Amino acid sequence: MTTIINMPNLSNERAKQEVITRLSPPHNLLASTIAYSTQGHLLIMGSEKAIRTAALQLSSMQSTTLLVTEAAQTDIDIADDSEAIESLIASTKNHTVFYNKLLSVTGYLGQFDVDVSITAQEETSISRIPLAKLALGLPHFDLILDLNASPILTTNLLPPGYFHVNDTTTLASLYEQLPQYIGDFEKPKYFQINNDMCAHSARGQTGCTRCLDVCPADAITSIQNIISIDPHLCHGAGGCSSACPTGAITYTQPPRGQLLDYIQRLITLYSAEGGEDFCLLFHDHDKGRELTLKHASSIKGHIIPIEVEELASVGLEVWLASYAMGVNTLYLLNTDAIPSSMQNLVEEQISLAHRIMTGLAIHPNRLQLVDDITLLENRLPLQPSLPFMAPAPSFTTDKRETLFNAIAHLADAASTTEPQQCSNPVIPLPHGAPFGKVTIQEQECTLCLSCVAVCPASALTAGKDSPALYFTEQNCVQCGLCERSCPEKVITLTPQLRLHATDQPQELIAEEAFQCISCATPFAPKRTVEKMIKSLSEHKQFQGSAINRLKMCADCRVRDIYNDLTLHPEKQLEL
Repeated sequence: MTTIINMPNLSNERAKQEVITRLSPPHNLLASTIAYSTQGHLLIMGSEKAIRTAALQLSSMQSTTLLVTEAAQTDIDIADDSEAIESLIASTKNHTVFYNKLLSVTGYLGQFDVDVSITAQEETSISRIPLAKLALGLPHFDLILDLNASPILTTNLLPPGYFHVNDTTTLASLYEQLPQYIGDFEKPKYFQINNDMCAHSARGQTGCTRCLDVCPADAITSIQNIISIDPHLCHGAGGCSSACPTGAITYTQPPRGQLLDYIQRLITLYSAEGGEDFCLLFHDHDKGRELTLKHASSIKGHIIPIEVEELASVGLEVWLASYAMGVNTLYLLNTDAIPSSMQNLVEEQISLAHRIMTGLAIHPNRLQLVDDITLLENRLPLQPSLPFMAPAPSFTTDKRETLFNAIAHLADAASTTEPQQCSNPVIPLPHGAPFGKVTIQEQECTLCLSCVAVCPASALTAGKDSPALYFTEQNCVQCGLCERSCPEKVITLTPQLRLHATDQPQELIAEEAFQCISCATPFAPKRTVEKMIKSLSEHKQFQGSAINRLKMCADCRVRDIYNDLTLHPEKQLEL
């Protein structure tokens, strides 16, 4: 019997070592930083026994305030341990223990606001007071140690400076770490936001909430219908940037353009060194780096690891651009360190990518989420390797332009190599996808252009010289603002992706303009004026000749009202 041994491709191994040795990963050397400053004022919350015990171990802190937020377990436990508790109380008699009801905890390292209730002197009302002011005469606490069974704060990623511990081993380690959180600290600012591009809201209507839905740190809020990101709370998970359909939120560690340039240089050098079937393994800087280093010998030569700050920061546009540049297969390394909301986002983006890839005649197996890195030892490149990627399209810093450049390139290649599989120019997508078209019931539309006024991406635009409505499908992010703002309720959204979506406006509706009966200036769609006349004909302000004002442009309408009041001054009493 002949035994077949799967031998490693030495050319791929040599090419891999060459690119890893010669090319440096991208780094944002100009990234902004966020500063924290602390003096060591610590708040400990939990049961009285737990917080007093912890206070004995943290005598080096600038100050330690104790707040009882959890009752003792049972009366029996207290009775059995009464001597120990009495000794503990005696040992911590210099610490003031507060029993006030906790109302709220907000903030971050150096700026924690903790409000508790306090009974007014007349004992008939409860008021709110900052505990730091009550205990220390200061506006904030610097650090919080939460010893409750469940954390007071419930975000996936807790604020810097907030520590929740309920096991002895971790607590012992934390006793040594907490004094090190005194001083001045910095971290990168992971994002940039351009609210002019944001599709969250317009004119009181709420549209896109994708970034709000995925942030695991509750760092993103809507303040007066404007998206705001608190850089002190942000952990840089990156999902907001991947989820943002317009590119209003961009990730800076590294910027997208630098990452794509690095991938292009990897592919170019790898191919020049004789490597074949180029594949990428994206992993994060924390647990992912640890696993890839530990199992480096198990990762085949055609798979090149790329470390990114966070896995969720790399999304659909980077994946498709990678295929357009020549990548055979993409692997995304999942770990238990990735917050659940980020894992869900990555899985949703992969599902969306698979639909698009199928429409582009790219097998969905070419994009895989890998939970066990050791399985890569047996992963062979999919055959045949993608043959149609050169020359790669040019990519810009604009998210959607990069995405559609990649799609157009892949669609052109697929129409040549797989014309039957890529025969449908439109890919249906699930609800919530950030691509699609707008359909309008033409006969019911009055061309009031409310939809144009709220569209954040200029997908809907008005005619310049005559009443008309235009649509640019490549710009549409399916935020729903146009649909919600339409007074006639004649707009329908359809999620889809047109492979050759144009960035040129396409006419949806064109209407004859109504000419002012006074100066003959076209001023509004004819059907809109006619509908106004019909709707307001019974209104007391438009009886008799006043109805003609609806047939006038704005200037002539004002002039007519002024002349009428001059001739009939008694009408001023009706205003």
